[in-house]
Amino acid sequence: MVYICFLLGLVSVLYFLGIWKITGLSSKFPLIWLFIASCFFFAGGFFYLKIELSIVFRMALEILGVGFLLFFVWIEYGIIKAMHQREMKNLDYIVVLGAQVQGNVPSKSLQYRIDRAEKYLRQNENTRAVLSGGRGTDEEVSEAQCMFLELCKKGIASNRLFLEEKSKNTEQNIAFTIPILQQNSKKNFKDLKVGIVSNGFHIYRGTAIAQKKMCCKVYGIAAKNSVFLQANYLLREFFGVVKDRWKGNL
Repeated sequence: MVYICFLLGLVSVLYFLGIWKITGLSSKFPLIWLFIASCFFFAGGFFYLKIELSIVFRMALEILGVGFLLFFVWIEYGIIKAMHQREMKNLDYIVVLGAQVQGNVPSKSLQYRIDRAEKYLRQNENTRAVLSGGRGTDEEVSEAQCMFLELCKKGIASNRLFLEEKSKNTEQNIAFTIPILQQNSKKNFKDLKVGIVSNGFHIYRGTAIAQKKMCCKVYGIAAKNSVFLQANYLLREFFGVVKDRWKGNL
């Protein structure tokens, strides 16, 4: 166990350094991998020193650990299952959720969403899109405007695209999109079929929030995401799901 703990701690440190090299620290979340590494190193030292714990304390730790692991696996199962759901054709609208813009250039995650939206809109000519995302303090344009410009460059007609430029998070993406759908759709809102476009790891939470807030049929459309960063995204999304469940958004 000593060697396993120290090996896992080293892997966590190396993974953090890999994330840092690829993305920098525009987000502070990757620092959690240093915390995880410190936990493994602490556990390794604990086993190395052969520290004895009382039976009651050890049982409490084991129950908490197993309980958390089962809860974690249950949430991650939902996230991973949603990544591989079957795509629905000829939806009335797709809602493309925003992601970071670097100046006026889409981040890699956002570019994947734009590319996926373009593919869907080309294959389904009657579908229209709501591009949802506000402007952050370090962004020169809103995420919605960035997506709009990129899709227009790719030849998607501007009259198929609607912009939502006020949202700051996934819950707001959905909430602020609803009036746009209600205003521009000729169908009864409850009869609409709407797709949520985001990176695969984000589909579970995006569609779950949409299903709760929208009185219509909602489907996920998964875009790619970095294979190397997948573990980081899945871990971050676990906390995102827990937070939104706690706040009643799911």
